[in-house]
Amino acid sequence: MNPDQNKRTKFAVGHFLTEKPDDPASFAELARRFAPRLREVYFPWPGLSNARAKVYDKPDDEERIVADLKYCREHGMKLDILANATCYGEKSFTKDQRLQIVEIIKHLDKLGLYPEIVTTTSPYIAKVFKVNFPDIEIRASVNMRLRNTLALEYLAPLYDSYYICRDVQRDLPTFHTMAAWCKDHGKKLCLLANSGCVRNCPWQVFHETLLSHGFTFTFPEMESQNIDLVCNRMFSQKKMLSDFLRCSWIRPEDIHVFEPELETIKLSTREAKYPLEIAEAYVNGSYDGNLLRLMDPYHGLGFRPNRVDNKSFPADWVTSGIAGKCAENCTHCGKCEQILEQVTKYDIKPNARLDGFSLTNRYSLLAPETKDNSGLNPIQGGKGIPS
Repeated sequence: MNPDQNKRTKFAVGHFLTEKPDDPASFAELARRFAPRLREVYFPWPGLSNARAKVYDKPDDEERIVADLKYCREHGMKLDILANATCYGEKSFTKDQRLQIVEIIKHLDKLGLYPEIVTTTSPYIAKVFKVNFPDIEIRASVNMRLRNTLALEYLAPLYDSYYICRDVQRDLPTFHTMAAWCKDHGKKLCLLANSGCVRNCPWQVFHETLLSHGFTFTFPEMESQNIDLVCNRMFSQKKMLSDFLRCSWIRPEDIHVFEPELETIKLSTREAKYPLEIAEAYVNGSYDGNLLRLMDPYHGLGFRPNRVDNKSFPADWVTSGIAGKCAENCTHCGKCEQILEQVTKYDIKPNARLDGFSLTNRYSLLAPETKDNSGLNPIQGGKGIPS
């Protein structure tokens, strides 16, 4: 770490559990190395739906969560409990949901882990907190896709802080406008720095709803039906790799452009491939490596045998507007392709096995051949998915 950077940063990291508690890439290790420098930890709680499909359901999961959170609390980090699912199904707007939330917060209080913040997509959950726990900050999830001041105004009676929509956060005029509105109205603006999701993705709501209900994508099933997520299909085609540059991520070196107007800078680490590397890069504000390794989700396999050299980006990457507004209505002018050529470096030999995956068995670099006109492979001898 930089010796002159001795004050607590604005970064928040997400709690995660590894298979083994003593894993060198565990959250406990991340906390040990970085907690004194971080502002917040956001965490799911068993039984409370959130924006990820993975649930904590093993016998010792709660014990491990509690130990990690207590360490973070002892080292000055605020606790942010997640209730940020896109869909709660039949539980939404019910007495049972209200009672569940109240019980969970009271339980955390007894453990000495009363949270300072709740991040939620639900106006009902926000109201439950406002009425029952008025001292807890209510934060609007990034999944609410807040992209203008009118949206912030609508939420103002219930919410205290907001995550700006990823799709517009690199558009500097929009970012500054929303930050100014928050300052003028006593609210706080937050930002997710390292999302690997496609910008303006039309599948986002569909994907998040599946996660809300605990569904995970099984790649063999998806491939057998010639179904693929937009991002997987996009980065499996060489001609579309430049779309990675049009995503919403912000490099560690460029955070300083946004940081003065932000309350919190969220780092996606809960299911990231390299969580400790992500934390170190952003806390230090510098990263000399493959930028793809800092993203969640990780798209590194789609770029093989190349990498994206973080240090090769032009100095005006953010301020020139190439990273910002022009990606909203792309005309394919060629600027991104020029920069991609500049930052793409040869990494390894083609056809190597990496990260436990072959180059074709996870992100489907070549989409499976379609076997019928429906675009879906036959099921039980029929055409496509039977009615």
